[in-house]
Amino acid sequence: MKVKNYNYNRGEWAILKLDAVRSQLQSNIVSDIGSGWGWFKTPIVERNLIWQPFDYVKKIDESVQWDLNQSSPEGVLAPDFVIFLEVLEHLSNPELGIKNISNHIKKGGYMVLSTPNPLSARSRFHSFFKGQLYAFQPKHMIEHHVFVPLPHVVRYFLESNGFEIKEHVTLGGIPFPKFKFGFNYIKDIIQYFILRTIAFFDPSSKGETLAFFVRKI
Repeated sequence: MKVKNYNYNRGEWAILKLDAVRSQLQSNIVSDIGSGWGWFKTPIVERNLIWQPFDYVKKIDESVQWDLNQSSPEGVLAPDFVIFLEVLEHLSNPELGIKNISNHIKKGGYMVLSTPNPLSARSRFHSFFKGQLYAFQPKHMIEHHVFVPLPHVVRYFLESNGFEIKEHVTLGGIPFPKFKFGFNYIKDIIQYFILRTIAFFDPSSKGETLAFFVRKI
C-alpha cells in the first residue's frame, strides 16, 4: 500500500475520516480513547453524535478511566467509530491495547489511529547525527514514550487483531524555518534542505505524524 502524505494535523484528519463514513455508522457512538482535555467533544456533538471519552488519567469529569491493559470498563457503549490519537507510543503493551480496543468496537466499525512517525525525515536526521530517534529520546521517558511505532509493526498489530487497513498515511510537512538572527538560522536552513532531500527519495518520511484508518472485520 502506497503511503500518502497530507498537510493536515491529526485532529483535522480524524474528523475528515469521521465525515467520510458517518452515513455508514450503525449507531452514533464515538469513543475518544486518550481524550485528554476534550478537544473532540465539540466537533462530535456538532455532528449529532455521542462523544464517549476515555483516558488513563482522568483530566475532565466526562471521561471514563481506562487502562488499556484491561478490557473496556463495564457499562460503556460499543462504538462504531474510535478516535485513538497519540496514545499507542505510551503503551508498554501496545498489542494488548489494540486487542482490547478491537473487542470494544463493533464489527464493521472504524478507527483512526496516529502516533509520532519514527521514520520521518526529522527522526532519520536525528538518528544519523545524534544516534536517537526524534520523538523517542531519553528525555521523552517522562512522557512515557516507551514504544517505537514502526509502521510495519503497527500494521501487524492491527491486522492480527481483526482490523483491515483502509489507509496508511503521514500527516504534516517540512516547513521552511522562520527567520532569526544568528548562526543557528544557517544551521536550520541546512537542516531544512537535508530533510527535503530525504523526503524526496522517500515521500513517506515527509510527515511528522504516522496515521492509520482501519475497519473492524
